Parts: sequence; structure tokens; C-alpha cells
Amino acid sequence: MTRPAPETDISLKVSRTINASRRRVFDAWTQPEMLQKWWGVQESFTVPVAEVDLRTGGKYRLGMQDPSQSVPYVCYGVYREVDPPAKLVFTWTLEKMPGDDSDFVPAETLVTVEFIERGDATEVVLTHERFTDEPMRDEHQGGWSGCLDNLDRLFASSS
Repeated sequence: MTRPAPETDISLKVSRTINASRRRVFDAWTQPEMLQKWWGVQESFTVPVAEVDLRTGGKYRLGMQDPSQSVPYVCYGVYREVDPPAKLVFTWTLEKMPGDDSDFVPAETLVTVEFIERGDATEVVLTHERFTDEPMRDEHQGGWSGCLDNLDRLFASSS
């Protein structure tokens, strides 16, 4: 059970220029074997869950695992728009951790990722909207920044 996406104006926008073609960067966001190479808020995290049904209306599920934890942090959602290699729009919800018996009901938010060609590089512009509050937004700001750092490292090491 999730709460519907709140109608708030609390959002964040992060961008990063990645030294790879737009197609390669888009594929890194949409192919499970590529997601497993970079997804996570820190370089030391692993990605034991990477499920992608890449189509409008298709579902995804991603899990990143802190090496000091026994279970991954998992998010899931539905693709609202898939426009290769230019844009992805998807809902975003965090699963409750196993054993969490709190009354916490995760909120469904909305993520838009745009892939803008910049010569031989790609600018990734990520907008995450409909946060319930500023602390939630701020936590995701750090998470997305860490993920984009890892994506940047992935292509820096392969060039």
C-alpha cells in the first residue's frame, strides 16, 4: 500500500554531464545489467535488485545495498513515459524495510530524467517532484547526487 503522489510543489532538480553518448547513458538507466554497475548512493553499494519492464505502463524495481546492511533499500514504480534516448518519467516509491512494523506508508513521487546531447557527452537532468516535505526532498538530493557520481565514474572508467 502506498499513498498517492502528493500534490505539493516540493521538488528537486540535479544535473550532471556524463562523458558518453546519449544512447549509452539512456541504456545505463534502463538495462538491468548496466544499472547493477552504478546504481547506489555510494560507490561501495551493490545492486542485488534490478528489474525493468521498459515500456509506458511497465514496472521497475531497484535495490541498492549498503555493505554494512543485510537487506537492500528498494524502490519501485511505473514508467509513465519512455522516449528513448531522450526521456524517462516514472513514479517512485520506497519499499518498507523487512521487519519495519511502523505505521509508515511510503509516498509515491514522480521522477523525470532528461538526456540532452552535448557533443560527445550527455547532460542528465533529473527532476524529482511531489515530496511530502523538505527533509524527504533533502534526503533524495543526496541520494541522487551519489547515484550520478557513480554513473559519472562508470563512464569515466570505460572511456
